[in-house]
Order: sequence, then structure tokens, then C-alpha cells
Amino acid sequence: MFKLLRLVNKLSLLESYFVLTARKDFSPEESAELKSITHSILKRLNDSEFTALQTALESKGGLQTSCIFFPTHERLGKRVVVEPQVVLYRVFRLPQVRSSSELKRSPCCSTRNGFDKKVCINPFHYSTVVNSGPSSGIYTALPKAMEVKNDESSGFFSNHTQSTTCPMDSQTSYTESALRNIGADYCNATDKSWSRPWCSIAYWEQSERIGPSFEGTADVINVFESLPEPSGFCLAALDRRSDVPERTKRVREQIGYGLQLTREVDGVWIYNRSDCSLFANGPTLTYSNESMAGGKVRHNILVHKIPPGYSLKVYDYKLSPQVCRAVDSAGVRCYHPETVRVSFKKGWGVTSTSEYRQPLVTCCPCWIEVHLSVAR
Repeated sequence: MFKLLRLVNKLSLLESYFVLTARKDFSPEESAELKSITHSILKRLNDSEFTALQTALESKGGLQTSCIFFPTHERLGKRVVVEPQVVLYRVFRLPQVRSSSELKRSPCCSTRNGFDKKVCINPFHYSTVVNSGPSSGIYTALPKAMEVKNDESSGFFSNHTQSTTCPMDSQTSYTESALRNIGADYCNATDKSWSRPWCSIAYWEQSERIGPSFEGTADVINVFESLPEPSGFCLAALDRRSDVPERTKRVREQIGYGLQLTREVDGVWIYNRSDCSLFANGPTLTYSNESMAGGKVRHNILVHKIPPGYSLKVYDYKLSPQVCRAVDSAGVRCYHPETVRVSFKKGWGVTSTSEYRQPLVTCCPCWIEVHLSVAR
């Protein structure tokens, strides 16, 4: 009787973290079924696993917690739960996720090493992947004939407003297999333990650089305003002028856990750990083609929105040689081919769904510029 009462109390405690109760697009039947499956999973956890899950939920992923392994294709009552990690992710984080194909494991998750019979069900060891555009077997390179327009005045180049123009017939195409070959050196480089920094991160408030840059050597770098266990690039510790605009203060207050910048086998990823959206662009992200007079096309790099709990590959090693070679062959440099920019809360330029009033990243209250040390 005591064990049963203890279990009921533990389940009631975790129910306070359910996000389904705030959803109006879920039927009562679907919510009840997810809740029932979740209870069945939680009943199987031992005390240490239950404590790890509780810590992850209480800190919203701010504290490092261990993996919680659970069998796949497990029969729970009359049901066979194929993807238990999806069930807990939907109940405790994002209910709209339907399949594990929409999720990405965090670098700290041990399941990345490969377990076929068990899977980690810690909901804060996963993020939802941002779809950066339709995939294709053929990628179009930047054209060779380019007219460079520098719209930035603060000493760096804008990946959105810095556009390239060319005749339609001067485009060059690369097959996916060719990109795989020319990107091999980039993928192999991530397997090495570099003693020198692989990235340099600068923090900006509009057009003003704040404090020194952060040199990153670890594969996982936290960029944050506040963390329960501070480690990485703390924006709150930077020296600022006293007259900070109110708009900037409001954004800074919402950065919180900020983001994780990770160096992985396939590229550089950003994980949004804050309560506000991030906006990012980089040279290997999706291009937007804009028709111009005279049969020319302007290629703009889209700014991608990363909602809280989502992740995005902001730099693809397989695509980076394509971008660099196109820029080099033109004999000019239209933007820094190894720079990524990320704005907190406020977007700029053009996204896949909207256009913002701020044409340049320097109009955003709080943003970072990441220079990657990628061998060319």
C-alpha cells in the first residue's frame, strides 16, 4: 500500500509538467491515451531514473542529466509502444511531434553511440529539427559572374543583403555524390581533436560589439545569459555601457539558457534552449532566388527561424566547398563564406514565411556572429 501511494504521488508530481493540458488542438481521447501510455512508462522507471527525469523537467534542461533507457517495441497493457521517446517528448515538450524522424538527439545523449533494443527517453536529450528547405540530389552553386553589393557599414558582411547577380545560364550544378566527395575533408576534420579554437563568437547589440570574442575549443559550447551550471560564453558577464536601450534589455531578459553551438560529424548545429525564437543565417543554408531585370537572378541566403526546443544545422560540411569554390572562382568575395549569424528573438531580412522590417542583422537588439575555422 505504501509503495502504491508513493508511486501515485510521484506520477502526480510529474503531471504538473504535462504540456498537453494547454493544447486545444488535441481531442480528449488522444490526450487521455498519451497520458495513459506515459503513466505506464513512468511506472517502469527505477528511483534514479525517475529522479533524473524530474531534474530534467524542473530545470527545463538547464542541468545536465543522464540518459534514461527504455525498451523499444515494449508491450504496455494492450499497446505496443514503438517509440517511447516520442511519447514523453510529446507529453512534456512539443505535442505536435509525431515521429522520431522529426527529432535529433543532443550531443550528450548516449544513444548516439547506438542501442538497437533500448532508447533514451529523456525528453531534454532531444530537439525538433527545423526543416531548412526541400532536399534535392542537385545543388545549384553560386554563379561565377557576380556583382557585389556591400550593404553593411560596421566592418563585416551581411549574408542576406549582400547579394549576387548573374545571367540565368551561368549557373553551375553539382550532384550530391560530388558534394559528398569534396566535403570529405570537412567531415574528417571534425573527428580530430583540435588544440586550436574551431570557432570564434562575438556578441553584438545592434551595431555595437560588446566585450571580447569567445574562442571555442569544446565540441559543445553554451551561449547564454543565465544557466543553473554556467559553462561557456556568458553574455551577462560582458562589460556594457550604462545606457542600454529598453528594447535591448527586454530581449536580453528572455535569452535565459540561450543556445548550444555544437561541432558534429555532418556540420555545425544550433540547439535553441531559450524561451524565445532564434533567427539564423549562413552560407550553406537555403537560397532564395529573386528574378531581376535582364534575365538575371539575385541569390539571397534566407534567415531561418528556430523556435524554442528546435535545432538547425547552420553549417553543412558537404556544402561548404561548393560555396567557397564559387566565391573563389569569381575573383571576388561577396560575403564571409564561413560566418554564421544568430539573432535572439528578433528576425531580420527575409525568412521562408515572412519579411522583417529590420533589413540588416545590425538592426537586431541582441545577436552573435560565429566565425568558423574550417580548412579550405
